Amino acid sequence: MSASAVLLVLAASFGHALWNARTHSGADRLGTLVVSYYVGALWLTPWIVLDPPFEVWWLLLTSGLLHASYITALAAAYDRGALAVAYPVARGSAPLVVAALGIWLLDQVPTPFTVVGAVLVAIGLVMIGNVGWNTGQRQSLALALATGAVIGGYTLVDARAVEDVNGWAFFAMSSYLGATLAIIGNRLPIERLRASLRSGASVGLASSTSYALILLAYTRADAANVATLRSTSILFGLALVPRTLTRPLVVGAVVTVVGVALVTL
Repeated sequence: MSASAVLLVLAASFGHALWNARTHSGADRLGTLVVSYYVGALWLTPWIVLDPPFEVWWLLLTSGLLHASYITALAAAYDRGALAVAYPVARGSAPLVVAALGIWLLDQVPTPFTVVGAVLVAIGLVMIGNVGWNTGQRQSLALALATGAVIGGYTLVDARAVEDVNGWAFFAMSSYLGATLAIIGNRLPIERLRASLRSGASVGLASSTSYALILLAYTRADAANVATLRSTSILFGLALVPRTLTRPLVVGAVVTVVGVALVTL
């Protein structure tokens, strides 16, 4: 893996942690995430016009529903718990869900690395979860796990869709749809969206930039190596909130990162 690819992935991982920290610190997490989805999709809108992905409408609808669920679950998790607990659990459980769904639905055969990695992820998440459980963050933990499950779901759906249609167009359309469904499902008033414009714009720019950096890294390194290094975002997330850290949280996060790295190999 070249030095430039490493730097790209680390920058993207830091950006991912940064926009999550920005979301968590905001006054209206749900409003911020909804606006960020619109902002992130805005620059991809021309691809919808040039190459609309409507022939996979069932995947588009499924992806939109999953992204709306992601927005809702992540915002609720952040409303009810600390970033140092909710972020590692959501981020760390997602690759585990992807691996499990791949084995169950796609008949993929798990490698020894996958098995060992899954065990380590489980141990790490239990350590982090124990901290959350003992500090009254049980609802946040459940919602963070739900967020991870939803991430795993839309990861597989989106991956399937881009086999048949333009990925940029599909991503933009599913983002618009997900944000709109989140507004409808949560009965989010327009006043909250207006109040979240500044925070949502910054989160949307950070998240779309991070995604673009990852795509660029894919052109310079193997996908497995990129996915493995991306797990460092969990550590970056903890580094952004040093005052809330405890030894069990740090150790649990490190164990989770190592496990995710093995699962994604």
